[in-house]
Amino acid sequence: MRKIRLKEINVIQKSIHDTQWRIGLVYPNSYSIGMSGLTVKFLYHLLNQHRNIYTERVFFSADLPGPPRSIETGKTLTQFDLLAFSFQFELDYINALKMLLRSNIPVYSRDRTSDHPLLIAGGPTVTTNPEPLLDVVDVIFSGEFEVISKKFLEAIITSKHSNILEEILSVPGFYSSHEPVTQITPLITSNLNDVNYPTAQVRPISGWRDRKGVLDGYFLQVSRGCVHGCHFCLIGKIFRPKRERSLINLFELIDNGAKETETNFFSLIGSSTADYSQIIDLLKYLIEKEHKFSLPSIRIDSGIELLEQIRRSGLRSLSIAPESASDDVRFKVGKKITNSQVYDFVKKAEQNQIQELKIYFILGLSSNLVSESHEIINFLHNLAELCSSLRLNVSVTPLIPKRGTKLENLCVNYREIQAGFRALKEGIPRSIRQKMFPVHWAAVQAILSIGGRELTPIMINIAENGGSYQSWKKNLDAEPIDYYLKHYCF
Repeated sequence: MRKIRLKEINVIQKSIHDTQWRIGLVYPNSYSIGMSGLTVKFLYHLLNQHRNIYTERVFFSADLPGPPRSIETGKTLTQFDLLAFSFQFELDYINALKMLLRSNIPVYSRDRTSDHPLLIAGGPTVTTNPEPLLDVVDVIFSGEFEVISKKFLEAIITSKHSNILEEILSVPGFYSSHEPVTQITPLITSNLNDVNYPTAQVRPISGWRDRKGVLDGYFLQVSRGCVHGCHFCLIGKIFRPKRERSLINLFELIDNGAKETETNFFSLIGSSTADYSQIIDLLKYLIEKEHKFSLPSIRIDSGIELLEQIRRSGLRSLSIAPESASDDVRFKVGKKITNSQVYDFVKKAEQNQIQELKIYFILGLSSNLVSESHEIINFLHNLAELCSSLRLNVSVTPLIPKRGTKLENLCVNYREIQAGFRALKEGIPRSIRQKMFPVHWAAVQAILSIGGRELTPIMINIAENGGSYQSWKKNLDAEPIDYYLKHYCF
């Protein structure tokens, strides 16, 4: 990473004389992906709250040779006392294993000694299904970390390097990978206003062009959880109930964040941000302060007043996620939105000077994938005719069953989805830009999402052989689609 001559603001530096513990905050994906979300920034802030504990960030790089090194001081993984891995995507498991292999750290926990760093894993994918990593890491964390961040840091200091594992396991939310508890209730923060939230967020100011617009801003978490309960949604399932920050708290974060992070661009974070009970007042405040902002995918039933505020802000791009083009399918998976509502919303968006609309679909929510594909095609034709001045970008992702959701046991026929994707590519109007998530990688992700310990040696072999799709085929001794259908469809 350091060869890029990356320059950031709000990087934390600590005296070597004060530092008793070094933690490597490991995000097993690229810098641009890791820093374009809130997780790394938040954990980096929380894990540096004790003066005697220094936490540095480490990212995965496919291009740079040698062992991965920290952003702050160039330390290798072996130079840390503890490695905290944050997993947002199942496919990052292979990257994590590659990072251990490049660092000459034994991959199996049973092969490591006290001379090696202790490995902790957390994040939504691990919260719902830690099994593929149980033989690799030492400790699993389940839930929202800020609930016990102070207790965690105190436990580390208390251990004095002698009984670190026992001290960490005494903190709620942590459990040993060697003695996994079958039913874990994730820790949840009840009051977001009480959270020690970072106002001086670390961000690049030069040396990184990829996704620059996203990386330049301040990440403002408006709410957590979701009230809608869509059957396929992992975050909405495990981090319920919905919780909101107060408007006063958000105003304070905006004012302090703009000053300390040196930006006037705010990325609003939340699984259903447009459902925030005071979203209009929040957007009005940002506009009055002459700040720019971005919104995640917003619900179709958000209302015309929201669109009016978006127009005032100068924002000209929006994202919506109807998920399906069928009212029946949508209702069956808990998304109670009709096509008529979508058409009406898009017309109003066009009238409010929206120029680009991103539309997200999931293929595989019903048993009739041919019908699903044709309904999406017809839906997009209707939309293109209805709003001729809008630039439409459509993204279609195969359904990936997640443990903990109502669709975890659904058998997804990825062979039929491949045929559905071919129909979509041919049938979607040429004026609409389309992006399809590769079906074969969706099958791999499904395997990791619902599989168990049997996958660990397979993952290690794949990591040792580069992690390519061909490595998956070789080590599964089958196409991942066929392996999934044979082993995980019941």
